[in-house]
Amino acid sequence: MKQTLRNLVVIFSLFIFPELGKSQCPNDNVLVAGNLTPPGVTLSTTQNYQFGQYVLANVVAGANYTVSTCSNSSFDTQLTVYNDATGAFLAYNDDFCGLRSQTSFTPNFCGEVRVLVDLFFCSTSTSSVDVTMTMNTAGSGIPSLTSAPDLQACTNNTVTLGIANNGSGGTTPYAYDWQPPTNLASSTVPQTTATVTATQDYTLTLTDANGCKATDTVLVTLLPAPTVNLGNDTTLCGGPILLDAQNPGATYLWSTGAGTQTLNVTLSGNYSVAVQDLNGCMNSDNIIITINPNPVVSLGNDTSTCNANLTLDAGAGFSNYSWTTGSSVQTTNVTSTGNVAVLVTDGNGCQASDTVNVTMNPAPTVNLGADTTQCGGTVTLNAGNPGALYFWSNSTSSQTTSVSSTGTYSVDVITAAGCSNSDTINVTINNQPNANLGPDTAICTAAIVLDAGNPGATYLWNNAATSQTISAGTGTWSVQITDPSGCSAQDTVVVTANVPPSVSAGPDQDICPSQSATLTGSGGLTYVWSTGAPTQSISVSPSTTTTYYVTGTDINGCSASDVVLVNVLPGSNAQFIFNVTGATANFTNQSTNAVSYSWNFGDASGTNTSANPSHTYNVNGTYTVTLTVTGPCGTDTYTQVVTITQVGLQDVDLANSLSIYPNPNDGQFTVSFEFSKAKNVTIEVVDVAGRNIFTDEESNITSFKKEIGLTAADNGMYLVRILTNDGVVTEKVMVQR
Repeated sequence: MKQTLRNLVVIFSLFIFPELGKSQCPNDNVLVAGNLTPPGVTLSTTQNYQFGQYVLANVVAGANYTVSTCSNSSFDTQLTVYNDATGAFLAYNDDFCGLRSQTSFTPNFCGEVRVLVDLFFCSTSTSSVDVTMTMNTAGSGIPSLTSAPDLQACTNNTVTLGIANNGSGGTTPYAYDWQPPTNLASSTVPQTTATVTATQDYTLTLTDANGCKATDTVLVTLLPAPTVNLGNDTTLCGGPILLDAQNPGATYLWSTGAGTQTLNVTLSGNYSVAVQDLNGCMNSDNIIITINPNPVVSLGNDTSTCNANLTLDAGAGFSNYSWTTGSSVQTTNVTSTGNVAVLVTDGNGCQASDTVNVTMNPAPTVNLGADTTQCGGTVTLNAGNPGALYFWSNSTSSQTTSVSSTGTYSVDVITAAGCSNSDTINVTINNQPNANLGPDTAICTAAIVLDAGNPGATYLWNNAATSQTISAGTGTWSVQITDPSGCSAQDTVVVTANVPPSVSAGPDQDICPSQSATLTGSGGLTYVWSTGAPTQSISVSPSTTTTYYVTGTDINGCSASDVVLVNVLPGSNAQFIFNVTGATANFTNQSTNAVSYSWNFGDASGTNTSANPSHTYNVNGTYTVTLTVTGPCGTDTYTQVVTITQVGLQDVDLANSLSIYPNPNDGQFTVSFEFSKAKNVTIEVVDVAGRNIFTDEESNITSFKKEIGLTAADNGMYLVRILTNDGVVTEKVMVQR
């Protein structure tokens, strides 16, 4: 009944004071603030509560607790303690209308209890009261824990976790349990170490001998190691390569000893770096760098060529060639102007390239044309290619050259680009026949001879004549002349009639050497002599006989000519030959320009005036014979020595029978003679100078007859000598062809 009444009071109180049924939690753990050591210290929390309000408190099994309230109100307060986990009543009081309410309890568990303050009516004098609740504790006490501050650590670093206080709450040590599990050195040691691999909470649960627990948490924040990534092992061509450890502001140590963020690598090798960031966290990485040298390819300097194609060579030793021409071998053939490039790859896969500018300069086209033949004139040869240099075989240097004679002509042409070409041509220029019949003329005779000249040509006159010359009277005459080469020419002349003058050069004249003669023309108005003298009379002194002519021209311009001979009489020239027959010398006169002769035979026989005398000597000996001749222009003397050895020694038989015929002859004549008895004989023919030109010897003959031929002998006198043991006979023979 009492309980029912309480319930009604509670309900009534909640109805009248609705805020009494509301739960307010100004402090979730009002008992935590106490000190865990030393044990037995009373824990108290004093706080004003309104009716119907509850408070949570932690309790330890086996401890004695007293909960009291104090109120000046006319209400009665009732304290009820619940096991907060199960809702079971632990203690309550039911005092009514007192100023103080109090209850005690000893829990058999550790945990939270709910202390509820109820209010019951004792009077109706007031509507609310303040209640002061004091909760005292006694006994062994409850564990209390404060852990170390939150931590930061680098990956895989070891940290030490501990607590700020660790009161034992009795003689039994606490048990420590870290979650997640750590490497506990001892269950009785509050510190532990942990290897940090991630950011997480580490929670320590402290359990005392009564099984009561206290917990606290330490946040260990993982500081990430700096990211160090030098990349994959690298093989490159040429280099260098820049390695970057990143993490600006960090501290760096390279395997080379460098302390910079980046490292410029130019040599192959294994490179590593250690990086420590501003938090002290470290990381490292390494990389193997292989630097293969770049291949070297050179196509040479930019080039010009006059050829139709050019071969470029990238050099041997490469594994691959790629030309812009499309070629994939070591060389390429270039046929057009432009840039040509090649990309080569060596055995390491490294590449290099080069480019060359090729200028294809075409050779000039030089065409002098086909070989040419023409009649007279000149031929103009054109080498083309304006602006080039020209070297002609006739030593000219212009684009064109004119040639006027037959020959082979060539030219070398060099363009501004230095390219050259040449050509050769055979030029035949046949002489144009010279068709010149002379000027129109007036003739003084019935006809004149027109001469077309050009011997060997063919002719066609307007009168159909085909000869070189024609006899032409008055009229118009023309001729077409064609030479053997086919070249032709034409000329026309008009012939009119005039009576020519009768011109005389005077009579022929004889003069001696060094003398002069006066020649006088007549019959004309003006005169021109063959000497060039334009006078009517001229004086001439020729050294030899000379014919002079004079052309006289009358008032009509008609001319006529006459000739005169000036005969230069030669001086007299004494000359003779002789032969001796026995004692007789036969003299043949060979003098010229003589009109009289005087012989002195050298033997006191007196002079002889015959032209060709014979003289018989009475005594053998040597005689000087002198011939003196006289002519129109003076005298001359000639001497020879005559030796007589056969006075009285002449073969009588031979002299009586000798016959030579014909005489004179043309070099062919017959010699015949007879002897009364057989003899040996020698027949000789000698010239006037005594040279032997024929010899014949016969033995033991009584007669002789033979034709002698002097086919190679010059005209003149020769001596035939016939010798026997009895004497000599000499006869003269005259050769005249």
